[in-house]
Amino acid sequence: MQLVRLKANSFRNLIELDLEFSPGFNFIYGPNGSGKSSLLEAIYFLSLGRSFRSSLASRAIQHGAKGFNLFSSILGKYPTTLALERIRQGKTKVKIGNNNNSISELAKLLPLQLINPNSYHLLSGGPKARRQFIDWGVFHVEPHFFQIWQRFQQILRQRNAALQQHTPINQIKIWNLELVEISNQVTVFREKYVQQLTPLIIELVKKLLTLSGLSIDFYQGWDRKYTLDSILDSSFTRDSNLAYTQFGPHRADLVIKLNRDPVHEILSRGEQKLLTCALQLAQGMLLKKITHKSCIYLFDDLFAELDHVKQHLFMSLLNGLEAQVFITVIEESLIKALKSRVLKKIFQAEKGKIIEKYPI
Repeated sequence: MQLVRLKANSFRNLIELDLEFSPGFNFIYGPNGSGKSSLLEAIYFLSLGRSFRSSLASRAIQHGAKGFNLFSSILGKYPTTLALERIRQGKTKVKIGNNNNSISELAKLLPLQLINPNSYHLLSGGPKARRQFIDWGVFHVEPHFFQIWQRFQQILRQRNAALQQHTPINQIKIWNLELVEISNQVTVFREKYVQQLTPLIIELVKKLLTLSGLSIDFYQGWDRKYTLDSILDSSFTRDSNLAYTQFGPHRADLVIKLNRDPVHEILSRGEQKLLTCALQLAQGMLLKKITHKSCIYLFDDLFAELDHVKQHLFMSLLNGLEAQVFITVIEESLIKALKSRVLKKIFQAEKGKIIEKYPI
């Protein structure tokens, strides 16, 4: 998919904008606070219906405004338009073409990967981010996954509610039957996806880093030596005392180690950034391989903590993606030093105003 045009009104510090983008590289340069990240955030909203900067979507509304509006033209197999509106005291409204749609339908239409200064938390943070990483990929390549995942979440909530009410084990077992069945379906989807993704990650890592002993393993959320049914039975007493379910797909993780140690304890911040980039680029490559859809990549302050050699190495990889890419930098001189074989546009951000400098 390709974002052809973006209009934004009352979004963050951006002065009302109407931009047309390159199908290849789009560089945005300017000082901190100039609106570069806000532009990426607006694109992110159009894909996921939420911000990557705050859990409160209303914070993206300009001071004094009732709400913000985003509009875009999308080019792909079926060209269309996207519109998103958010008011302070209301829900996010989404339109694809002339139809009202859900945020999940929006995400399906416009797959997007964001790499920013906090992306290394994918490696150093808790399992939740890595589960979301896996589920993003499965959501985009398995049409039935989202419905099954939603059903799993519903059954898990019901079992946890029963545990909180100290329901006897014979009644809890009714929930166990449903939970085990749906958990196995979620796990099969996830495991298949990780098996397909891992070779692509390893291939990219070899191009970006010199690492020996890297391992990537999928933890399903319980010990593989036992069935989930038997684990739920044996852990009932502790589950009841804790008032929540300890084991299941909601505890799944992507375990990434270097010589049996967590990678974030071994690698430098720059190396963690490159490894995270390899993980997310691999997802875009697998998406294209399976669905023939191109992912849009957003890189906020991409080249921080990377030396010139790594910067040019990474650009050579991006050149081969055949995808639309947005990259923010502080200095225009850095853009001129980077070699790009694909079409690109350069935009300048200053005090919330973003203008196209010159197409190349």
